[in-house]
Amino acid sequence: MAKMLDSCLVRQCAPTLAGVKVGSLFCLEIADGVLLCNILARWNKALNVKGVFARVLAEKNGRYYIYVYRDCELERLSKIGEVQSFLKGFGYAEFDVESLLKFFKVRMAKSACFPHEVGVFLGYPLDDVRDFIVYGGKNYKRIGCWKVYNDVPNSMHIFEVYKKCQKIMADMFERGVSLERLTVAS
Repeated sequence: MAKMLDSCLVRQCAPTLAGVKVGSLFCLEIADGVLLCNILARWNKALNVKGVFARVLAEKNGRYYIYVYRDCELERLSKIGEVQSFLKGFGYAEFDVESLLKFFKVRMAKSACFPHEVGVFLGYPLDDVRDFIVYGGKNYKRIGCWKVYNDVPNSMHIFEVYKKCQKIMADMFERGVSLERLTVAS
């Protein structure tokens, strides 16, 4: 079971583990809350020394939404004035990582799906996150890891980087490379 969950972490979060993405969000269906706590504790023990953290942001109908992020990158992002202004529009008032994540968790709990600012926490371009909201998810130019409204060439390059990263890391994990060794230090 642990190997299967670790494989899921690697597949879903490879760009974050590799240090090319701020954060990743994925869902696990686990009936046993104690097992989930043990898995998160094991992941954090392996990843925190590299600057990567994992936490539950929401639980809905037995599905746990796990956010895996690079603390220093989220901190850097949270200091950008344009990002702060954007998040203020959703009620964010404090911009240290812990306060951001606590408020995002509240927003996740209240939302039927995902709060639109999730794109910021995943490292998507702010202009694309804004335009997704303005256009209601329509009128995009391309689609990949997110809906692209603006810089198509750069976004397509990023999608390719993420795809290569996922393939390389999944292959390495299947060959027996540990989470600790796969994860790039901040």
